[in-house]
Amino acid sequence: MIVSKFGGTSVATAQKISNLCQITKKSLAKDPVIVVSAVAGVTDLLSEIPENPNNAKSKIERIRKIHYDLISNLFKNTQSNEIKNYINQELADLSKHTRKKIYDKSEIDKILAFGEIMSSHIIAKALESSGIPARQIVASDVIVTNDNFGSADFLPAPTKKKTKKVLLPIIKEKIVPVVTGFIGTSKNGKLTTLGRGGSDYTAAIIGFSLNAKEIEIWTDVDGIFTTDPKVAPKAKLIRQISYKEASELAAFGAKVLHPRTIKPAIKAGIAVRVLNTQDPNCQGTLICDKPDLKNPITAISFKRKITLINIYSTEMLFKKGFLAKIFKVFAKYNISIDLVSVSEVTVSVTLENHDHLAKALDELSKFSSVSANTNYGMISLIGEGIVTSSETIKKIFDILDERKILVKMISLGASDINVGLVLQYNRIEEAVNVLHNKLLIKNLNNAK
Repeated sequence: MIVSKFGGTSVATAQKISNLCQITKKSLAKDPVIVVSAVAGVTDLLSEIPENPNNAKSKIERIRKIHYDLISNLFKNTQSNEIKNYINQELADLSKHTRKKIYDKSEIDKILAFGEIMSSHIIAKALESSGIPARQIVASDVIVTNDNFGSADFLPAPTKKKTKKVLLPIIKEKIVPVVTGFIGTSKNGKLTTLGRGGSDYTAAIIGFSLNAKEIEIWTDVDGIFTTDPKVAPKAKLIRQISYKEASELAAFGAKVLHPRTIKPAIKAGIAVRVLNTQDPNCQGTLICDKPDLKNPITAISFKRKITLINIYSTEMLFKKGFLAKIFKVFAKYNISIDLVSVSEVTVSVTLENHDHLAKALDELSKFSSVSANTNYGMISLIGEGIVTSSETIKKIFDILDERKILVKMISLGASDINVGLVLQYNRIEEAVNVLHNKLLIKNLNNAK
């Protein structure tokens, strides 16, 4: 059994959905389970509705047109009309959720879920039209989560039980389940979402629950590259990468995978392969436990804009529990920290901007002096052998020194495969390019 996830760009046109059908047809002997995202652009439109409810009607009409155009290019008249009726029913239901002026997180999740529900119906019908028995499955019927609306985590035991109960009988009938990505249900029965990009996570959760042989992430690129090719044109495709490296890449800025995708796969020991819908013959990137690694640095990821927070207090001197006090505040507002640096009286942390950051800073200022600066970006150099190579560490700083690029903060040793550097945001792309070309481009045996 395999789980194949197709992202928004992979279901954005009739041609790409036809490619999806052909890919699925070739894998029928493997008992595929399909996971799909919303059509490209639709989740963005849905997310704008709670932000500006007065424009809800125009957003819904744009969403209708996106789906109508797709349906008209995929299906003949009679079937096209039936599927358009389904879309109309969903959008009528969506309209009922758009009459408020203020939305809480659970209500926003209900709105965001419509994209995957509509796309999964279209794709199930497209598979049937190409001769493949298929059935739409809304993931709220199989994935059980906590109630962290907007970025929920799945609960393994109840999810595994429900997934097996719902999906295994369908698979045994040789029907391909087409599962909505991104969606779950809390223990209390409320619809939740897994965060933007959460369809990858859905695929990994289902793979974990069914003990799949492999999880395929179909996207619009050939796989995972040594860095973003738009920033470093010499970037190369990575043929194999370890679970740990892929997790670090996703967490520190790489866009190919959702940051939480790998976790369920690691638990179950399932290989993950990143593939290109537009070039199914490309080998892609295999993410596994023990890849063939030959270079201290495998890849470089980055975030163009982060916030650097400095927390200063003389109370830190010879006191116990001060760090716990700081991180309790961040935890209270569900704020995730990327890098941490600690001196005698100062704690520096980096994070991406957050809705409740101002509240957290206000609370921290009650017992410390706090400053926040948004003029920084972060680079992560990732590789299983990076921390054990003193020569590599020296080269990193020599290269940056040659370019007069100042490192404001460094994280070295917290992870044995990641060197994190905080720089001025306007030097990030320059630094990525030069580090990539001088450290990776000459010895990328694993990318050949």
